Amino acid sequence: MQRLRSIVISLALVTLATPVFSQTMESSRAGAPRVNLVSANPIGLLFQWYNAEFEHALNPTASLAVAGTRFGFDHFNYTAVDGIVRYYPSGRAIQGFSIGGSVGFVNASEDNCNSCDTGSGATVGVRGDYVWILGRDQRFAAAAGIGAKRIFVQNVGNTGLPIARLSIGWAW
Repeated sequence: MQRLRSIVISLALVTLATPVFSQTMESSRAGAPRVNLVSANPIGLLFQWYNAEFEHALNPTASLAVAGTRFGFDHFNYTAVDGIVRYYPSGRAIQGFSIGGSVGFVNASEDNCNSCDTGSGATVGVRGDYVWILGRDQRFAAAAGIGAKRIFVQNVGNTGLPIARLSIGWAW
């Protein structure tokens, strides 16, 4: 009787431990670090404001990104490409708060206007961003951020512009 009781208790413990082990494995797999993130601004599409970004983690605290922006309203067109370096103080690159700097190229033009302030030039900027990695498999990303960019265009001069980021994407 004692032996049967030991076997039943042992089987019960093994049966109860299996779901706990399964949950532990699932959560550790879902929390695995992601090294790439591709994102875009879906709201901007409604206003013909196109923005996309690809980010790659170099190590747990740093990442490199390439971002492109294109928009036009009335007869004004703006196109920019930026290289971005981000620092994640939490040590979880592509997740959480980051502070970064950017360098890039901008082209601003106005249709049918030869004497307008238009041209092309370099950009330098700073930004603060926050990325949430969501979902059961930790693949869906939502990002928001603000910053400023200095534009060096010969016809316009050194102009400062605010920048913002609101995007959704996929992390892997």
